[in-house]
Amino acid sequence: MNQEKEKKLKEVLYSGILCDVLDGMGYRNQSIGMVMKPLLDETVIFGPAFTSIGTEVYSMPENPLIAQCRVVDQLKEGEVYILKTRGAYNCAVFGELFATAVQKKGGSGVLLDGMARDMKELKKMKFPLFYRGTDPKTSKGRCEINECQIPVEIEGVTIFPGDYIFGDMDGIVVIPKALAEEVFDRALETIEKENQVRKGLANGQSLEYVYTKIGAI
Repeated sequence: MNQEKEKKLKEVLYSGILCDVLDGMGYRNQSIGMVMKPLLDETVIFGPAFTSIGTEVYSMPENPLIAQCRVVDQLKEGEVYILKTRGAYNCAVFGELFATAVQKKGGSGVLLDGMARDMKELKKMKFPLFYRGTDPKTSKGRCEINECQIPVEIEGVTIFPGDYIFGDMDGIVVIPKALAEEVFDRALETIEKENQVRKGLANGQSLEYVYTKIGAI
């Protein structure tokens, strides 16, 4: 999918409509609720997943953070950086400097199943981040990010490299890569139907009538 189309989709899509479409296609467990919160209410992330996993460690490695640097350096323009820490929530694995690197690489956002820090600076940047929580401690000697581009699971939802990620203030949706084009086309059709519902309601028609006639709420 080209970047121009992705940009247009990001402007009109929302998590609820994507879940409705996926439900209708038989994929009923593709969302992650607000366990993962957006940095700002207006935060939206959208793009193919670049996945990574961290492991809790109990000693200081010779070159702490170098593995995570190498992972982030592989990020491609438009990708959403997924970082899962396997439950290592005792330190921050993402902050302002990593965010700056992702931004300069053209990444479209970060989904962090772990802790972040430097929130003041991240908010100044309006960085597109979803995260589990905060902790001021460094990950050096506590968590090592050392694997990438493998399947990861967050809150029971499996994310494969290349799956599309969409996140807004209602939550995060994982769209399987093989279904993405069909899901987006159906979502746009459903949005048009919802616009017809809005028009009917504005004209005084009953909710039951417009729902029965148009089939979208």
